[in-house]
Amino acid sequence: MGLSVDTSDARLIAWLAPRRRGILLAMLVLLHLTLLEGVGSVMDRVLMVIHIGLFFLWQPFVRTEQRLTAWHLVMVLAMVAATVFMQGTALMMLWTMLLAGIIGGKVFVLGSRWNRLFHLAALAYLIVALLMFLLPDLLPTSAVISLPLDRLARFGLPVIFVLMLALPSERDVQDRPEMIDFAYSVFVFLLLAVLVLGSVAAMLLTGLDYVASLLAVLLAMGAVLLFLGWSWNPRGSFSGLGLFISRYLLSASLPFELWVESLASYPAGEAEPNEFLDWACGQLLEEVVWINGITWAAAVGGATVGRREGHLVRFHQSGVDFVIYTGHPLTPAIIWQFNILLQLLNEFYLARLRESKLRELGYLQAIYETGSRLTHDVKNILQSLNALCAAVESEGAVASPEFQGLIRRQLPAIAQRLRQTLEKLGRPLGDLGALTQAEAWWRELQDAYAGRDIGFLSDGDLSGKSLPVTLFAAAAENLLQNALEKRQLQTDIPIGVTLMATADGLTLLVCDGGTPVPPELAERLGSEPVKSANGLGIGVFQVGRLAAKAGYRLELHSNLPGQVCFRLAPAGAAKA
Repeated sequence: MGLSVDTSDARLIAWLAPRRRGILLAMLVLLHLTLLEGVGSVMDRVLMVIHIGLFFLWQPFVRTEQRLTAWHLVMVLAMVAATVFMQGTALMMLWTMLLAGIIGGKVFVLGSRWNRLFHLAALAYLIVALLMFLLPDLLPTSAVISLPLDRLARFGLPVIFVLMLALPSERDVQDRPEMIDFAYSVFVFLLLAVLVLGSVAAMLLTGLDYVASLLAVLLAMGAVLLFLGWSWNPRGSFSGLGLFISRYLLSASLPFELWVESLASYPAGEAEPNEFLDWACGQLLEEVVWINGITWAAAVGGATVGRREGHLVRFHQSGVDFVIYTGHPLTPAIIWQFNILLQLLNEFYLARLRESKLRELGYLQAIYETGSRLTHDVKNILQSLNALCAAVESEGAVASPEFQGLIRRQLPAIAQRLRQTLEKLGRPLGDLGALTQAEAWWRELQDAYAGRDIGFLSDGDLSGKSLPVTLFAAAAENLLQNALEKRQLQTDIPIGVTLMATADGLTLLVCDGGTPVPPELAERLGSEPVKSANGLGIGVFQVGRLAAKAGYRLELHSNLPGQVCFRLAPAGAAKA
């Protein structure tokens, strides 16, 4: 049984939804028949009860599919009882004005043209019926009415129904609730009240007949509305009442512009985010004297500025929760304004929070870069020590001349590398160190890698040439170490180093005869850390960054089978 009832309700709702215009037209026709029948008669009451029923089917306040509560039923019964037992001209005038206000509130929010014209026609009917049918009945018998308004209304108003019926129908959007602008509804109701009372007052004060008084009041109201419309948004230099009211809504009793300037003028990086919140709340407390105190609570930390007494209002933002204490309750407009100010403060707080996180990331990056640029040096030192330990284990009780020569060569080299590593540790990131003579550095490089089957070749005159020793040493050590590790995987591949003096400057070329670098790594090599089985990763990336700071460029010059070459050259040098 319940399922059948629900199904019938759904069918009724689906049937009523596209017929709202027809229901409104039927309401107006019944209202017109009621006025023709005469207010207070039995048939008038019957027609008004049907009219009220159609109104509940059409009304825009409660959706059609919503179940009525007990309060809704009480309202329905009260309206029906008033219609039956309290029917009169004054009540009909009040009902007509209320209905005109509701329709007037819908006219301004309707998007489609024909629906708007339909409701404008309905509004016009109600206004004319009010002024030509109902209001003359309340006038004293001595009032002079120069025109047969009752007869004109009886036979002229149905023309509006014909026009409404002839207007093309447009499908309303049924999946959203009915919209009504209550401000416009109140405005239309008050305009009609002024029109009715003004017409009666003009008759009593001036002695004019009803029609003349009505026309005079209409002209006066039209002039006032025209002036208000012009002053709201004038074309001249005057900004208009609309701008003044907008400014009031945005900053009434609150220094909005000063608040924005204060937040923007706070020095960047001067304090932690929580200290900034304390300062900002103190500023707001100074600017708005009727605030007793402000409490804020963030993810980490919280504080109270001022006194925690009086009426409190809570504001929840994405990063901070605020509680404002005032001496008197806040109006909804002031609460809305405070919400804007605190939302702006919250955005500044989140920006400073992100700034603090970036500083922490900067510290971590500095630690990472310090460790990464020393990793290769420490690895080379450990490998040299490992080679010496292996030589000591293989040596007999009496040291051979070859072993003694190895010790004499390697220990000074290891000590020198340790000194260089410690110097790098104490040197700021990006410091390229002093320039050194190219010939001296070239000889030291050959001595350091003597006996490792590496070919060294100089091209051009190196005398008088200088180079940034930190950059070239790091590039040579990283590239040669990678090539030597590659030789362990690919036996007997040749390794060669070339230092060339060109017109653009000094160029270092390190080549090996192994397999090429995979294409997916070759594109990223030197520009970002990459994973590799033979060590082509963080070391080359650090050398690439160091080269960019020094005005050089590290590139994979050749990536062919048997000819894999890395080149360190000035940034302006030709790539060929």
